[in-house]
Amino acid sequence: MKLLTRFNDPDRTDRYNQKKNHWPKGSITVFSIACCLYGGIRIGYAVEQITGYNPGPELCVIAIALALFQRFSTDAQLDSVVYRTGVRISGIGVGLLMYGTPMIVLSDIVYAALHRWVLAPHFRAWMILIGTLFAVCIVVNGAFHAGHPVVVNYQADLRKDKSVEPQSSYRIVNLSDLHIGAVVGERLIRRICRETAALQPDLIVFTGDQFNHGYVNECRDEHEVAKILAALSAPDGKWSVLGNHDPEPDDADLAGFYEEAGISPLDNDCIVLDHFNLIGRTGVVSDGERRVPLQELLTRTDPSKPTVVLDHDPMGIAQAADCGAELVLAGHSHQGQFFPYNFFVGRAFPKGYFHGLAKTKNTVSIVSAGAGVFQVPLRVGTDSEIVCIDLML
Repeated sequence: MKLLTRFNDPDRTDRYNQKKNHWPKGSITVFSIACCLYGGIRIGYAVEQITGYNPGPELCVIAIALALFQRFSTDAQLDSVVYRTGVRISGIGVGLLMYGTPMIVLSDIVYAALHRWVLAPHFRAWMILIGTLFAVCIVVNGAFHAGHPVVVNYQADLRKDKSVEPQSSYRIVNLSDLHIGAVVGERLIRRICRETAALQPDLIVFTGDQFNHGYVNECRDEHEVAKILAALSAPDGKWSVLGNHDPEPDDADLAGFYEEAGISPLDNDCIVLDHFNLIGRTGVVSDGERRVPLQELLTRTDPSKPTVVLDHDPMGIAQAADCGAELVLAGHSHQGQFFPYNFFVGRAFPKGYFHGLAKTKNTVSIVSAGAGVFQVPLRVGTDSEIVCIDLML
């Protein structure tokens, strides 16, 4: 039966599934179910006070089903339009749960503080419904931001001798963290490519996590996506490194996708372009031996030219700075993707490694918030980014 056919092999090892621990199977799942029950009961109560009908039981069942489906979808990907649609819908449901629960709690707190003085009929019910509506507005706005990437512009000076006038300018576009899969597909990729083409870049780079769960065919329209990417061009080509969510470098499906999309892999390797050396690093710093030491990669470069390092993990910036690289382009952090997760993720990275432009020693680094989204199709307090870097050479 097509609906129950897995496209991912549970015995296969890839960088994402090997380290996956995004949803602990116990505490967070139980907590999510508790929030579903609380929210459903409170909204049901509010609706009943005003209309006489209590939809609480139905809301609880729907909310729990969406939360469990989202949990399930991080383990087993099924070859089905129904499955992929379910991932998107359950992702929105998780967003409603994430913002709706605190809004309802807040409405109960406000009611407890004001009910002695406010005598309006159904005051408590209206507070709950207003809080719920506010959460819905946050999620709708977050879904819009996730689907409409913005262009973010930076400048970087790669001149060895800053006293000499720039001889030329050069434009790189970094498309990091696309997360092509059940959530990100043909529609968003088409929009990203249209915006990128309008920038007329000299070079296009993909700094990891092109895919969502380590499998190219999680995206049902991967061939259409590849054709859209193939139409995107730059004089110095399109180069890509792999992140922790991507398939292994020797994955046959990945190789086929790259060939169809006209993307050249640059994992643990380097090329010498006319204006600078371009080095690509594989995975994240914790991958250890999977990553060829940067010092070794630098031996293959032209020392008279500046060096640009593509590294999915911003934690690699420190090593690049120690080795004297002029520029590092990274991603991985998503800038936390949505509030309040971005608050905690931001504190897990050293200063300057979380998002945006920074300087470590003499090395400039630019960390992208990512052009796509992971699993939950929301951006709250952040934007999906197409990063445009103008170099002075």
